Amino acid sequence: MRAVGIDFGTTNSVIAVYGSGGAEVLAVDTPPADWAELGFDRVLPSVLAMGPNAEPVFGWQAKTRPVGKLEAVKRLFKHDEIAQVGDQTFYVEEVATLLFAHLKRAAAQAGVDVSRAVVTIPANSRGLARFRTKVCAGMAGIDVPVLINEPTAAAMAYGISARDNQTLMVVDWGGGTLDVTVLETVDGTFMEQASKGINKLGGMDFDSRLAKAIIDTVSNVGDWSEEERGSFKLAVERAKILLSSQEETNLILPRGEHRRVTRRMFEDAVRPLIERVREPIERCLADVRETASDIDTIILVGGTSKTPAVRNFVAELLGAEPVSGVDPLTAVAEGAAVAAAVLSGDLATHDFLVSTEHALGTVVADLEKMELCFDPLIPRNHKLPAKRTCTYRPVRDDQDSVAVRVIEGDPAIPLDHEDNVVLKEWKVTIPDPGPANDKAFHMTYDYDADGILHVTVVDNAGNVLLQDDVSFGVTRDKRQLVRIANSVERVMSSGSLPTPEAPSRVKDPEAHLLVQRARTKVIPFLDDEQAARLRELVAAVEVADAASLPAARKALQDELRKYSYLF
Repeated sequence: MRAVGIDFGTTNSVIAVYGSGGAEVLAVDTPPADWAELGFDRVLPSVLAMGPNAEPVFGWQAKTRPVGKLEAVKRLFKHDEIAQVGDQTFYVEEVATLLFAHLKRAAAQAGVDVSRAVVTIPANSRGLARFRTKVCAGMAGIDVPVLINEPTAAAMAYGISARDNQTLMVVDWGGGTLDVTVLETVDGTFMEQASKGINKLGGMDFDSRLAKAIIDTVSNVGDWSEEERGSFKLAVERAKILLSSQEETNLILPRGEHRRVTRRMFEDAVRPLIERVREPIERCLADVRETASDIDTIILVGGTSKTPAVRNFVAELLGAEPVSGVDPLTAVAEGAAVAAAVLSGDLATHDFLVSTEHALGTVVADLEKMELCFDPLIPRNHKLPAKRTCTYRPVRDDQDSVAVRVIEGDPAIPLDHEDNVVLKEWKVTIPDPGPANDKAFHMTYDYDADGILHVTVVDNAGNVLLQDDVSFGVTRDKRQLVRIANSVERVMSSGSLPTPEAPSRVKDPEAHLLVQRARTKVIPFLDDEQAARLRELVAAVEVADAASLPAARKALQDELRKYSYLF
């Protein structure tokens, strides 16, 4: 089996394989000619749409549709539970799994087995996003031995042939996120030293700024249809890309109008976004106690890094030009293939080590300040896998329990800041309550490369008070994941997505909630016979009058109770 790497990107995905000639990128989709000529011939847009016959539509065919599509599912990984594709509602994991399954099938058609692959993840991703990525790939039939940070993969793609030890800085600015990572290469081993990023700052946000600048010059925007807005959005993205290689372009607006769009106009619109790269660059340099002059090599990857103003700003900030010879669109996948070759033993001369971008700790009471604070067990930039034990005591004597919380974020910011997220919480009973000093307990965090945190709490007598895993807030239980995997398998084999349900016509709030729950969280994951039964009950609720509604509502509620584990 060949070593395979997958860059599962916010806007585009890429597959690469490692062979005797190095890393090779697979062509797994065919873009329209006007996109292929811009260098997008080896990427597959991470887009899912629903075709006219309820068939799943992927990649370029989905991207070029003006409406009825879902883009950037990775942006939903942090918090969201459901996603909308056309008129249908899916679980976020289901959409991501469908995309992975399509990538696997497309690679197979190119003659490459992708039943096992290294998959990349933004360096600043939260644990939940990491875990969801691995699970979704697995549900699509892709075994992921390890997730590798995208900047590290890019560094490996560039540095695989480098002979000298060096310090590299990778600025990975893609469609959805910005990551900055400092790495050391020592005798063929790539070691992450520091990483800092910004979520939801990428090419999609540049598109929005340029779109606003253009729309401000248009008088009839309010009259545009949904299809016209979708076509305009696609035209803006293409204009942005063209402005990386030319000074101006002509953008056709809906209904035949034109606008001349210049590089200067675009750069003025996105300048505040470009300047935000300063913060993660300076934070990384401070973390490793180095200056710009200590960086030997600057690598820019991701589609946004092709913007001349971005490259110029980074070069001015660091006092050196980024290296050439790196394809910003494919380098991450190429590096993932290199990592896969390292893991398989095909490339025994190299290795890599990854580290944490966010601290993991617990919430403790500071009795001097009389406030709660974030106490890190595994700090930022710690090498993975990581394991650490800390000792804590109850706040007061004779306390019979403690609240144990796992928190992910940054101890340097206020505890209640939105970037500090409590992932899981337990009430732990203290055996034989007594003096607080005698009731110390030892908390161990064991964080593996799979993105799962194993938490253990042991008292002084050696009694295990808690032993549990934290999958970083993922809300699906294993039965739900199996149902999602089965649903995706049916879709890929039948070539048909579940038939969209009509919007609920129910006015009663309780009945409306039941109908929506049935349609969005249960029916898509049932066998045909079970789904038919629920559809009958939903229809009965929708046509019920005031007298018959209570009975119809109760019948639906009773049937849904069988599937309570799904919602």
